[in-house]
Amino acid sequence: MKHGEPVDALLPMTPVASRSAASRHLVAINLLIAVSYCLLAALSVELRDEASGRIPMWAPMGLAMFALLRCGVRAVPGVLAGVLASALLARQGLQMATFFAAGQLIAAASGAALLRRASLQPADLLERTDGALKLLAVIYLCAIPGAVFTVAGHALLHELPPDRWLETGSAAWLGDALGAIVTLLPLLAWSSRRPIASMTRRLSEQILVVGGLLLLLGLTFSGVALLPDRLLQIYVALPLVVWVALRFPPRTGWTAFMFSSLIALAGTAQGSSPFSAHPMQMQLLVLHGLIMLTAAAALFIGAAMAEKQVARRALREREAHFRALTLLSADWHWELDAELRYHRLPGELTGVHFGDAELDGCAPWEIAGEEALTQPWGLLRQTLERHEAFRDFLSRRRDGQRWRYLASSGEPVFEASGAFQGYRGVSRDITAEMQAREALREEEFRLRALVDALPDLIVLKDKHLRWRLANKALLDTHWLKKMAWLGATSEELAAHLPSLSAVLRRNHDIAQEVARTCKPHYEEQVIDLTGQDPRTYEVSVIPLTDDEGQFNGLVSVRREVTAQREAARIQALHVEGVKLQNDELERRVSARTAALESAIKELEAFSYSVSHDLRAPLRALDGFSRLLVEDYGDLLDEQGREYLARIRRNSQRMGELIDDLLELSRVSRAEVRRSLTNLSGIARDIARELDGESPAREVEWLIPEGLWVDADAGLARIVMENLLRNAWKFSKQQPHARIEIGQTVLGDQTAYFVRDNGAGFDMSYVGRLFSPFQRLHNTRDYDGSGIGLAIVQRIVRLHGGQVSAEGAPGKGATFTFSLGAAEMPGAAS
Repeated sequence: MKHGEPVDALLPMTPVASRSAASRHLVAINLLIAVSYCLLAALSVELRDEASGRIPMWAPMGLAMFALLRCGVRAVPGVLAGVLASALLARQGLQMATFFAAGQLIAAASGAALLRRASLQPADLLERTDGALKLLAVIYLCAIPGAVFTVAGHALLHELPPDRWLETGSAAWLGDALGAIVTLLPLLAWSSRRPIASMTRRLSEQILVVGGLLLLLGLTFSGVALLPDRLLQIYVALPLVVWVALRFPPRTGWTAFMFSSLIALAGTAQGSSPFSAHPMQMQLLVLHGLIMLTAAAALFIGAAMAEKQVARRALREREAHFRALTLLSADWHWELDAELRYHRLPGELTGVHFGDAELDGCAPWEIAGEEALTQPWGLLRQTLERHEAFRDFLSRRRDGQRWRYLASSGEPVFEASGAFQGYRGVSRDITAEMQAREALREEEFRLRALVDALPDLIVLKDKHLRWRLANKALLDTHWLKKMAWLGATSEELAAHLPSLSAVLRRNHDIAQEVARTCKPHYEEQVIDLTGQDPRTYEVSVIPLTDDEGQFNGLVSVRREVTAQREAARIQALHVEGVKLQNDELERRVSARTAALESAIKELEAFSYSVSHDLRAPLRALDGFSRLLVEDYGDLLDEQGREYLARIRRNSQRMGELIDDLLELSRVSRAEVRRSLTNLSGIARDIARELDGESPAREVEWLIPEGLWVDADAGLARIVMENLLRNAWKFSKQQPHARIEIGQTVLGDQTAYFVRDNGAGFDMSYVGRLFSPFQRLHNTRDYDGSGIGLAIVQRIVRLHGGQVSAEGAPGKGATFTFSLGAAEMPGAAS
């Protein structure tokens, strides 16, 4: 956590922290600060000199400064409560406690503010030498306000004489500073981000050295003399302090420092220190100096060690970084000695480019098979002998069937005295790059050949609209050969070509518009390049853009379309003539259609008239024949009655034939109105009608569900009724008649069939089945007019469908029909 952050940063953070929970944690932190402040104050009071009443160290100062440094203003209540409580517990009185609290709070707050401004991280105060120096300076500087307020309180409340102000103030100043050093430094060490696990390294050594140091100081400041002079024991302890600072983690070192300081202060307060021969003020001053110097030495040693570790870590990272870059780089590093001979050449370079050649001690121009490309080897040698740098020197050598290329750069190396040491440089295998360049040149050659092979007039312009390329077709017009066109604009060319100035200026205007909008432009132009033969061209101006979409040039293509335009003109004339002929044809067709419709209407009137005029005599013939039979039948013999019966049957049959002809004529003129029609339902209705007409017959009907068709419902019923009645009629001789309806395929259309097991027919006569009045069976056995199947065929054709028949004598017949492509097939049976 950064110092100066709110105390919430010290608290356990959850995704959603309620305000009340944060407040409770803040109260707990402030309570902990206040209690700790009082405990340290009690410890400091315990170290008081009984004779002079002076407190050699005010330990809470370091705690207050640390709390305000880490928690900011949110720690002020805890610090203030601790200061007031400790002052009251020391029985200083409310007024003196106020002075004391003000001085302590100002000193701690100013110290925390200065430390916050001096460093971004609290760890920098211990791990950087400049941070350590700032820390000591701030501690001694910020102890002044506390001393000032202490002197002011004693002067105003206890009438401290002016001659004792300096003594009292210096004692308070040194006590606050010493307290801050003893407590603040360990707190900063324990609040660092270093892992706790680092303290376990060399744990036995830490226990031995720190234990020995504390034991030696304890014996020294308790009056036990291990050496002739106890001061020598302090000098012995100093190497241990340096050992701790150099070898151990900061937490261990500063914790040992705090306990060592407390041991020394406790021994001094009890009068058993090595300095007990001197006055107490002198003892405290010497002890303060000793503790301060020890802290400063440990601070700077620890900071120097930390900086050294950081520098080592940064150096290792940089070394690893550069090592990785070197390994990942495609460059090889080499060195020449002062005699311009290789003495450090990587195996990668010798293996990849030079093969098995031994190069150590060999000059670059002495390598067998290596050819210089950029300049001769002699010129390179002169450059090296002048100790000048060189860049991208190209060389090559034969590797089997191909060349390998090398690009080398180098700089001279000099000693500090200026003496020439040799060269250091890099080489890079550019074989792939050279091959790519060669492939690019070949591709450019092919593209140029392709452009030159095109009959179109092609111009390439750069982003400044200057001509950069003109293909062979344009150059063959000869007008460009009269002047230098490369690098000129169309506007500049117009000044030198008066005959084409208007066209060139128009082209320049088009190019400027394309460059401004980055949109292609298309138009037609009539250009006379020879001065005698105007030609028509389709002009296409296409912008070229870079990866960012910015205009980078254009391509202008002119394709001659004179012949096409002439052909289009002739075609237009031809189309106009054809259109006139079509109009005339349509007029004639309309006239003939009107005449045909008139003829059809006359035929319908004639059919109606004929049917009406024929029906009257037929009815009279049938009626009078019936009257003869009824009134004079007894007068006639059997043969006479048979003649009259024949007259009646033939007149009735004649009526039926007339009705069938009219039905056939009506069906032929019918208009098809398609709709979704259920053939299964129609078939069941017709089957019920037939069963009702002949209840005595036993017929097995096989009618599946779901036979749907898109057809005219009325016409579909006529088809089904004719086919089913035919099957009914021709299967009457069968004792167990069977009539089946189903779905199949006829041609490429869904079809439906009606199958029976009746009389059947000979397939050699199948062509006569669908002709009107054609019958394959005699009328004595099977009645009918022979018009039904003709009606079926007419209806099927009206729907765009097909109809067919299959059969065999005595084995029944199958009639299959489809009703056009618009039909919707139903479920199969």
